[in-house]
Amino acid sequence: MNKIERVRAILAGQPVDRPAFSVWYHFGTQHASPEKTAEVHLDFFEAYNLDLLKVMNDYDYPMPEGLEVVETPEDLKRIGPLDVTRTPMGNQLKSVEILAKKLKGKALLVDTVFNAWNSLKRYMVKGAMSRLMAEHPEDLLAALKIVNSNLIQYSLASIERGAAGIFLSVPATAETLKAEEYEKFMRRPFDVDLLKFLQGKGECHILHAHGEKLYLERMLDYHVQVLSWADLNGGPTIAQARQKTPLTLMAGIDHVNFPNMSVKKVKEQVRAALAQAGDTRFILAPGCAIPTYSFTPLIKAIRAAVQKKSC
Repeated sequence: MNKIERVRAILAGQPVDRPAFSVWYHFGTQHASPEKTAEVHLDFFEAYNLDLLKVMNDYDYPMPEGLEVVETPEDLKRIGPLDVTRTPMGNQLKSVEILAKKLKGKALLVDTVFNAWNSLKRYMVKGAMSRLMAEHPEDLLAALKIVNSNLIQYSLASIERGAAGIFLSVPATAETLKAEEYEKFMRRPFDVDLLKFLQGKGECHILHAHGEKLYLERMLDYHVQVLSWADLNGGPTIAQARQKTPLTLMAGIDHVNFPNMSVKKVKEQVRAALAQAGDTRFILAPGCAIPTYSFTPLIKAIRAAVQKKSC
């Protein structure tokens, strides 16, 4: 099977010749041209013979002009609709388009999108998010609606340029926000609404449940094909997740401790993951981005263990 056939068969729950494998880390190319970013991704993809390319998204969501941080209701009101192609996000779209052309007929790629809550906090609000949720919820909800609309526009544009799907990063976890805050400011209507617009577009949308103390039960009805999470850093285990959802699972590698593991330990971890996962509906991958300083022999050890395992 080629890489595209393998991933499509896995998503469909059909037999495959061997497991699929992907890995990713932050390349630090947020200052670089789209062409350079695409080149770095392609080199990485080829160096480790990945089955599926997750395109990192380190270009920033733009701050409202004249502000250094968003921390008041008045600041929130300055967040408006965007033409995403005319922002740094447009550089990401160009990278996706280049990569899609390079990988056409060879492999599928997915594009990373941080959900509306995460985008607002990550790029604009920073440490003020808890206070805004508590003291100015309606102003925050209005801003999130606008950000989500911009992300929907972006996600559709990425698929139009060749992405097979969106890797939606959702920090729905107790260390980030309370369960009731997740429901109000993240899950509905924002995550669910974005994914609704993607139904029927793309073939490999991935929910990345980011964090350790996940509200996972509340996320299992997201309209995606794949669930990505850190099974070895917070859980649940792959076997437990298999009992909870029919989605294709994407997990197995300890991203936190990966650089300090031996090749022997990496191969043991791969074998343990595959033993839990079964023969299909599984993509071997880290629970999140591995550290950039992870050594080449360790990543190649994952590939070697996967190559050795034939279903």
